[in-house]
Order: sequence, then C-alpha cells, then structure tokens
Amino acid sequence: MYLLVLFCVLSAASASASALPSLQAQDAPSYVALPLTRKRSVDSAAKHSRRAFSSSLSHKTPAHYTIDVKIGTPPQALSLVLDTGSSDIWAYSPGAESSCPKCTSTFYDPTKSSTAKSRDDLGLFNITYASENSAVLGYYVGDTLKTGGVSANMVLGVATKAHAGDPPGGIMGISFSANEASVYQSDIKYPGYIDSLYKQGIIAVRGYSIFLNELIPSPSRHRHNSDTTPGTIIFGGYDKSKWTGALVPFPLVEPSPEGAIELDIGGPVIAFVVGGETFSVPSNQKYTVLLDTGTTLTYLPKSQFAAIADALAAELYDAEGGLYAVSCDYASDPGGIGFEFANQAGDDLLIAVPWPEMILPDSGLADGVCMLGLSPMPDGEGFYTLGDTFLRSAYVLFNYDTLTVGLAQASYDNSCSDCVQPLIPS
Repeated sequence: MYLLVLFCVLSAASASASALPSLQAQDAPSYVALPLTRKRSVDSAAKHSRRAFSSSLSHKTPAHYTIDVKIGTPPQALSLVLDTGSSDIWAYSPGAESSCPKCTSTFYDPTKSSTAKSRDDLGLFNITYASENSAVLGYYVGDTLKTGGVSANMVLGVATKAHAGDPPGGIMGISFSANEASVYQSDIKYPGYIDSLYKQGIIAVRGYSIFLNELIPSPSRHRHNSDTTPGTIIFGGYDKSKWTGALVPFPLVEPSPEGAIELDIGGPVIAFVVGGETFSVPSNQKYTVLLDTGTTLTYLPKSQFAAIADALAAELYDAEGGLYAVSCDYASDPGGIGFEFANQAGDDLLIAVPWPEMILPDSGLADGVCMLGLSPMPDGEGFYTLGDTFLRSAYVLFNYDTLTVGLAQASYDNSCSDCVQPLIPS
C-alpha cells in the first residue's frame, strides 16, 4: 500500500492519459462550462439517494450541488440540483403542493413562456427517487433551457405535487435516457440534456466532466475556491488543470433496467489512516460502482464500513437513514481514506479522500459531534455508491459515446491559459 505517500503528494500513479483517446484538442471549442454551486439544504428530510427505484433510506442532506438555468421565453431563472444518477429535468409549478414550502419558492410557469409546448404524448410526469415517499407528480412540456449562454430545446417535467425530501428548485438529471420516468410510465424515451446538446450540434461528444472541489478550503487555497462556487461541470469538455496523475479509464456497464450509470471496476480495496496508523480492508466480493452527485454520502459493504466505523468509534444515531456520528476532532486528523481501483488493463488508481471531506457538520447533533460521510450498503444492494464525500476528491470524465469513465485524483491549485479543452469523437 502506498496510501501514506499519496496523502503526502496527492497524486495517483500508473496508466497513461492517452488511454482515453477522446482527450484531444481542436480549433473550434465545442463545450459548455458551468459553475456548480454548493447550497445548504432547505429541507432536513432530503433523500440520501436520488437513484430511481432504489433504496428506501433517507437522511438529513447537508447540501446540494446546483446549476443555474433559465427556462422559457422570456427566461425564468432557477437553480436545479445536479444529479448524475437520474435522467429527468424538472421544476416546480406555481403553487405546487409540497411538504417543503421553501423548496417551491422558485418555480417555472409554462403559461408565461411563449416557447412552451405541451408534451402530453409522454403521459403524466411521475418519478420516484429513493422511496415511495419521494414521488414527484406533474406533466411534461417542451421549452428552451439556457445554461451558460447556450440554449437547447428540452423536454421538462413540471411538478404539481412532491413529497418530503423535495430538492430546492428541482432536479437536473443527466444520466442515460433509459432512466427517464417516461420509460417506466409509457415506454417512451426522449432526448435528455446530453443527447439534446449533441443532436443540436452544441457538443461534439456525448460526455461531460465534473469537479466538485474541496469542502473546506485550506488557508493556502485561493479565494475562488470558496464554498459558494466550489466546482465546475463541463458538457462536451474537460479541464486538464483539475486533476493530478493519470486519468484512468474504466468501462461503463451497459444501462441496466434501472438505467443507472455503473462502472465495471470491481470492489475497491479500502485503506485508511487515522491517528498515524494504517488499516487495509479489501472487498470480499465484486461490486459495480455507482458515481452519483445526487447522493451525499458514500456507501460501502458492511465489512469495509465496519472497519472504519470501529476505528473512529462511530455510533449510529439515525437508524432509518443509516447515519453515524463521530467526533468532529477527526476532521483535523492528517490521514484519510484511500480507494484503490484497477481497470481491466491492470492499471491501478488510488483516490485519496482526506478526513475533512468525510466528517460533516450536522445541526441536529451536539457540539463537537459530526456526521460520518459513510454508511453501510443497504441489504441486497449490488453496487458501491460513491457520492459527494468521495467525488469531491476525484476528477470524473464521463463519455457516453465510448461507454467509459475516466477517474483521477482531483487537483485544487493548478491553473493554465488553455486548461479547458473540448472532447472530440474517437
């Protein structure tokens, strides 16, 4: 294990970046770069997993990552929660019925848009995320959606009723079309956001990259790495300054019946350093991996989770949500958790996650007590879910055309004049 070395230099070894042939520059840019803003949750009952028809657990979500959009003509401004684990884009309607009134304070009114068109052909909008109690009901419209100065014609869900755990503003799902609610309701697919950008010639490759940035910037970081605008998503492109070491490719699993984005990585070896002592916990069976910005925590097999929880003296405080409390003092421990992966070519990758990314404040706990950013996988779950507590330490490049995902250790300090480059077809 080289976990201690990695936490010193924060670099991942092995594999050539050329293993991802789509990383090439071209003269004419063809990408859409947008800031990701980390916002505190306005509803304490937000679901831990936005994946459709998945686990029924829930928890107090500390924050969401949002994208600013403008819908319709004239434009109506909204902030939508980014979700790589679902595929529908939806916003609240005026007067939407919700158990979270603050969540519906911003909304989209299609009757005020001259470019809105009914999409009754798709049936009723009806999507369920983490449990039956997270259903969102409404109808479909077609309208323009503007992000970062780029407009695209989109199908949108307009929510008239939503249950506990409602996200503020709505959801911007960017997963495969196979995961759209209309597929389950009427067996009809429509072009999602990525497909729409591609078909309208805005991007050359159906792909995007994500950099969430660190949760708590260290004193040496620049001011632009503040908590208010911590990250970036680039549709059709990537930022070569935002990772260190190799960008290692992993194959995407073909869209499952649930339509989730899963990687064929196999169960990673988990190692962690706490109090200067190193522990290694291999996986005892193979799992696929789900990367999901709509999930706050990271979910591990029970054996791996138990080893970490025991070392941190973690205590269960929310059985329904699977939430564990630890001392906030661990946030100042210089160690962390290492996730060691290997792809089919034998290339190794180690993503180091420092403890400050895994020790989260929770207003419902006593002073000096924090929430652990890990939880055991629900019974019967056949995949790891690597949520925001993992993704903040990784740079992720999704390519739907080649069904690959590139992973690397995130870098927070680098910059260059030509950092952002478009993806071009392989």
